[in-house]
Amino acid sequence: MAVPDPGAAVPDPGAAVPDAGTTVPDPVDEPFLPSKGLSVAPPGGRQEQWAPRLPERGLSAEPPAALPGPMDDPARRKALADAFVAEFVGSTTWRATLAVLEGAFPGLGMAATLSRRTDELWRTMEGLDRRAAANLGLPAWLDDAGMVFDLSAHLNVRSASRPLRSGAPRVSRPYVGAFVIDTLDPLRYHRAVGGPLAPRDLPGEGALPVSSAGAGEGDDSGVVIVANLTSAGVRVLDSAALWRYAGRVITGTLHEAVRPETKARARRALRALRRVVFVDPDLGLGLCLQIDAARTPRCLLAFSVDRTDAVEPQFVRP
Repeated sequence: MAVPDPGAAVPDPGAAVPDAGTTVPDPVDEPFLPSKGLSVAPPGGRQEQWAPRLPERGLSAEPPAALPGPMDDPARRKALADAFVAEFVGSTTWRATLAVLEGAFPGLGMAATLSRRTDELWRTMEGLDRRAAANLGLPAWLDDAGMVFDLSAHLNVRSASRPLRSGAPRVSRPYVGAFVIDTLDPLRYHRAVGGPLAPRDLPGEGALPVSSAGAGEGDDSGVVIVANLTSAGVRVLDSAALWRYAGRVITGTLHEAVRPETKARARRALRALRRVVFVDPDLGLGLCLQIDAARTPRCLLAFSVDRTDAVEPQFVRP
């Protein structure tokens, strides 16, 4: 009797014994049939994978950031204002401003005070902040073109001491190279300060004598406008609004409908301007604009005058 191998598998008595001559299939060769429901394995084939699309050469995925302007950097703001003051002080526009201040604020000795303190402006100028805005008497802040002022508290308010205007604005030239337009008191003369020139109207019934060849070295490069700043018609007064208001005042004063040639003269006078100064006696405020070569206006200097106190004018830069 044969002895079974101890390592051999024990046959299952219940297993069916195939008939002789029948081939038993190998389980490895049978196909895999998944059960009903979801497939246990993902279907074959190429799998798509998301990736960000890169921009084509020469194109940027995002618009380029705006370059910082001169008002974004305190050092550049100060340098720009200092350069303007260095050019402005001592110019004919500055002397015309002194003549206007002497007439707009009588009895304060404005011309003598500011002439004496010309070299001190750089040391006494303040950068615009809360305290400087309080000295000016208006809410003020900075934008890309200089200083901005809020006139909300002064709209629809007229000084009781200010008489109604008795005539059209008149142009005068206390100094060659700058002219004055007084919209508040056309009968007021703005006498030249510290010189032999007498006050006079410009020839040609208010027409500004500008060379027909266009803006040149002999043209007036500055104007001083005596006006109520609320007449600009805006609540927020920025550099662009000041420049538009100056354009309306100058054009309305120099252009005469009965004289068509004065329209071209007014246009050339505007192109020649490099400095515009507004003086508002009611607000005790002066605003100075620089017009650069690209015709961009920038408010780079402001000053306040207190007619009720002996305090010297306060100058503020961006």
